[in-house]
Amino acid sequence: MVKFCPECGVKLDKDYAFCPNCGFELVKVREELNKLYSPAPKSKLVQNTEKRKTHSSQILQKNLKINKLFVIIGGLILLISVILFTSGIFNTPEVSQPLVQAPVENNQKSGVDLSNMNEIKRLEDQVSANPDDSQAQLQLANLKHDSGMFESAIVNYKKYLETNPSDADARVDMGVCYFSLKNYNEAIAEMKKAIQYNPKHQLAYINLGIVSVSAGSFDDAKKYWQKAVDLDPGSENGLKAKELLESHK
Repeated sequence: MVKFCPECGVKLDKDYAFCPNCGFELVKVREELNKLYSPAPKSKLVQNTEKRKTHSSQILQKNLKINKLFVIIGGLILLISVILFTSGIFNTPEVSQPLVQAPVENNQKSGVDLSNMNEIKRLEDQVSANPDDSQAQLQLANLKHDSGMFESAIVNYKKYLETNPSDADARVDMGVCYFSLKNYNEAIAEMKKAIQYNPKHQLAYINLGIVSVSAGSFDDAKKYWQKAVDLDPGSENGLKAKELLESHK
């Protein structure tokens, strides 16, 4: 409502189309005032809001793409790590150890079978009835040796060697039993005794070398193998000793 006439200044107490004092047209004045004090167009506010929404959406999509990229990179790193670990590349490397093998036996049979066990039982009965039967003692010792009964075999070897101390083969085989029980000192002692009775016993020298390696005496082992080679380089045992020397350079 126009409170005063812009033409004559008279106070107006209600909306008049014309001023009651001077007749000035008040309708145009009200229209101009309405334009001046009307709020901003609503479409402009909506437009600004839409721009902000679009901008926010673009930022969100960008963040999603970045997060997706990180997920993909993380997955690739995890996959590569699994592949590397399963391939063993991070495993602690094994320390190279000198080649050690079981001593060569005079008696080449091995393994436990029913016939061996039956024969062991028969021979045990035989030596029990006649403890001085040295051949039965030796056969029993060899069978027990082949069957992995090392402690019991040593008992029979000792009984046999009481009457046959110079049997170098039996001493070497008893030394192998001691070696199997990780009693390296006794193994070396018996094999040295075998050499005392038979200085050309190639197998004793080869086995002495193998036991010496297990005991940590590498220099002694090489000496024993070289002695075995010198005794007969072209024999099977000589070639075996040479092979051991080459593998422990």
